[in-house]
Amino acid sequence: MIHGAGLNSTFWQSLVPLLESRYSILLYDLSGHGQSSEGHADLSWELLTGELHGLLRSLRLDRVILMGHDFGAHLAVQFAAAYGSMVESLILISPFAHIPLTSLHKEYKLRVSLAKKAARQTLGEAMAKRMSVKHADTVLTQRIVQAFERVHSPTYARMLELATKPFFLKDYLVLQKPVLLLSGEEDPVFTPALAGLTHAQLETTAFLVVPDASSLVFVDQPIYASDWIDSFIRKPLPGQRNNAINRELQQHVQHLTKQGYEHWSGNRIRIRCLGKFEVWLNDRIVPDGWGTRYAKSLMIYLAFHPTATREQLCEALFPEIEHPNAMRNLRVYLSHFAKLLETEDTEKPCLTIGRDVVKLNYLVDCDLMEFLNDLQQVAAEQDSEVKYGLCEDLLSRLSGKLMPGCYDPFALSLKEKVEQLWEGITLWAADYCMLTGKSGQAIPFLLSGLQHGLADETLYYDRLITIYQKNGNTKELRKWIRKKRNSLSAPPAEDKL
Repeated sequence: MIHGAGLNSTFWQSLVPLLESRYSILLYDLSGHGQSSEGHADLSWELLTGELHGLLRSLRLDRVILMGHDFGAHLAVQFAAAYGSMVESLILISPFAHIPLTSLHKEYKLRVSLAKKAARQTLGEAMAKRMSVKHADTVLTQRIVQAFERVHSPTYARMLELATKPFFLKDYLVLQKPVLLLSGEEDPVFTPALAGLTHAQLETTAFLVVPDASSLVFVDQPIYASDWIDSFIRKPLPGQRNNAINRELQQHVQHLTKQGYEHWSGNRIRIRCLGKFEVWLNDRIVPDGWGTRYAKSLMIYLAFHPTATREQLCEALFPEIEHPNAMRNLRVYLSHFAKLLETEDTEKPCLTIGRDVVKLNYLVDCDLMEFLNDLQQVAAEQDSEVKYGLCEDLLSRLSGKLMPGCYDPFALSLKEKVEQLWEGITLWAADYCMLTGKSGQAIPFLLSGLQHGLADETLYYDRLITIYQKNGNTKELRKWIRKKRNSLSAPPAEDKL
């Protein structure tokens, strides 16, 4: 039995008593988890599968059934691909998904962010709510929190990185081993629908949705899970899998998944807008030419609208110019822009300029787009501890100016949207710190909000004054009282103009 990332082998104990009378059961802790060694930030599948292979050899076991949960399910597949003769069958419980979905990658990114920036207690509490329908049970939640507190954070982050690379389907397909897929009815990540798609692609799987259970189906419903596991081991090959409907469905789903991965793994254009402006085509930086002829503005607009008409570009970037003149100017700007994005690395051009439509053909990675999406996710988050952990991650990523050198209407509207969201988040994070007795941690949020927010500055001054009054820092206290007084006596911006 191979446990999931962040947990340890003790979580199988609800299942072991139900199976140990019929089977010999081997539990062990993954590197960096439970009672194992400290762990490695440079983990690889070769290292993890090699550790398990060494363990089995030391116990003189040459034929096993592998049961894995979460990351452990992924490791079971990797082991079977590397040491197929040793594996009789696989039982995969809520495995890391292998469908190219943006929402899945956001979920895994959330976990990494919490592991790196937040206390591991926060990560454990967040995962308890995702993993079990019994998370209201304080004993179970505390066990999950304690497991995550003991885990080696770089190891955990590396495990998520390994598991989310798009090679899982390929490993599945070459196995041709009997596989049992178990999905919890309430699992928010490996949902029943996602489990069904996985099942549809494979020829040798049995599949069960466990009612009233989340990811930890063997904790939420141990009797139900053990009955199906025992039944599968006794009769591992499901019937009626090779009929015409299943074969055709399998071909369709495999084709769609392959297309998705080809899209995700294609050529990329990477754009940096936070702090400074940079553009990369695959691994080559495009260093010069962005400060003239609206090149920077065109790049940012097309990052958010990869296909745009000439009229849309004119209206978004220079609406104050009369339409005929704007269209003539745009031809010049697009010619300069196309030269910047010329590449000989691939057959497909990065940019296509048609008579009416301009199109970016490469996938776009833009830090501003990612930051804006994350701002919206944090603003909507209801769990205060998870929300604060994500706020810390956002704070670490926001430095310097937003979209330096961009003054067109579209860029300014984006900047205003980011600033409006950021002001609400910084004030919330500062208040959370002050309420939880961590006033010192509120200061960086307040300073960042003053730099990037649009709110009344006195909202920040009042909080800083309160903090410095409490900690007795008279120098800073006088400074912020003076700033508040000056801001209140200053004329409104329109009066200055």
